[in-house]
Amino acid sequence: MAILYGDKRLSYGELKEKINARYSDLRKIIKRGYRVVLKLQNPLEFIVSSYAIGEIGAIPVPVSHLLKERETEEIVDDVKANVILLDDGLEVMDEDREMDLGSDVAMIFYTSGVTGSPKGVAHTKDTILTTCQTEGDVLGIKEDDVISGTAPLSFTYGFGALAVIPFLFNATVSLLGYAVSQKNVSEIFGTIERNQVTVFYSTPTTYRLMLKQPQRYDLSSLRLLITAGEPMGIGLYRRLKLFLPHTELVEHFGCTESFHAIISNIPGNVKPGSLGLELPCYQVRILRDNGEVCPQGVFGKLAFRGPAGRYIGGENEDTQWRYTGDIVYRDSEGYIWYVSRSDDMIKTTGYLVSPHEIENVLMEHRAVSEVAVVGVPDTMLGQKLKAFIVLEDIYKPSKELKEELKRFLIAQIADYKVPSDIEFVSSIAKSNRGKIIRKIRME
Repeated sequence: MAILYGDKRLSYGELKEKINARYSDLRKIIKRGYRVVLKLQNPLEFIVSSYAIGEIGAIPVPVSHLLKERETEEIVDDVKANVILLDDGLEVMDEDREMDLGSDVAMIFYTSGVTGSPKGVAHTKDTILTTCQTEGDVLGIKEDDVISGTAPLSFTYGFGALAVIPFLFNATVSLLGYAVSQKNVSEIFGTIERNQVTVFYSTPTTYRLMLKQPQRYDLSSLRLLITAGEPMGIGLYRRLKLFLPHTELVEHFGCTESFHAIISNIPGNVKPGSLGLELPCYQVRILRDNGEVCPQGVFGKLAFRGPAGRYIGGENEDTQWRYTGDIVYRDSEGYIWYVSRSDDMIKTTGYLVSPHEIENVLMEHRAVSEVAVVGVPDTMLGQKLKAFIVLEDIYKPSKELKEELKRFLIAQIADYKVPSDIEFVSSIAKSNRGKIIRKIRME
């Protein structure tokens, strides 16, 4: 079986027939070389249309169906799209618009734009297939696996996990047709139980929601939970292991430019809290500002070399090493540990502090469900640390709890890393990928 979606069951033969039928319809309008923006909510139609457009020789440009009209228009203009494919039909923009991308471009994905305007990244078939094949080999994906997840198909993480890896290994993909919320976590569990899902791709945000759900479902089919988008941390790892003791939790790290994982833990050799080891198709270096390689245990900029897309705006790097914008370090066994986005590091009282380190410790406290630490401008300190915390349902905000959390931190990290202010909030702002948006005030 190729795809399970609601009450639909498609074999590989039936999937091929659907792709061929869509190809026949679309080729009347879409021509080779067209950039086709896909803004589709239905995941089955998303996959079928993507492959049909590729068969024509056109270039699919997936975008989130959650984007507003202005955001969509910016991407349409940037990629000089000829056609927009929507759930209720298609819109022809300008059949004559051209863009010199080269003959090898297979798909264009846009970065999330959390640290700036979204950038279009052009990927070739070789980039896509090499990274996904390597990851599938590392994870031990087999023909009898049923793969599912909440990662959106409009991003490389979701498209690779749900629209490439399953088909490379003749496995089955179980699609979910909705955005995750506390209201539909039970539906996700029901799908896992009904379809006997074995591999699940998502983000820490989704896994925290899962932990709030009573264990009324049989989730014993799960052998792997894959996480990316935002570091999981040891606190969440431990909670998930108690919730699903039979399941391996595999954290990995990638970016739009790499298409899928650059670094990953390996089933049977997971080091909780770490990002893992570089995949066989990549080399990773951790570099100082002057380009020298950092010794073990020293923070530095993450750079990688291997399969990678290129920016469509022409601002591609001159060197073979691509910087991700993340600060990491390597331990004595070669495992790579996340510290922070380079632009998220906080300068306070003369020290450079990682918000993720503080968040990781706070997540180990029984009262904390989610947390984000930010730097707030301060005339004396430069920046002071502030923690926004979402509590577990059984806890209520109080002055006493704030003091307890500060004492909890003081016992484990240096005093200058302890936030001077803690605010309890109902939610923390995140991007579509589940990444914390630190540049705006938490609601």
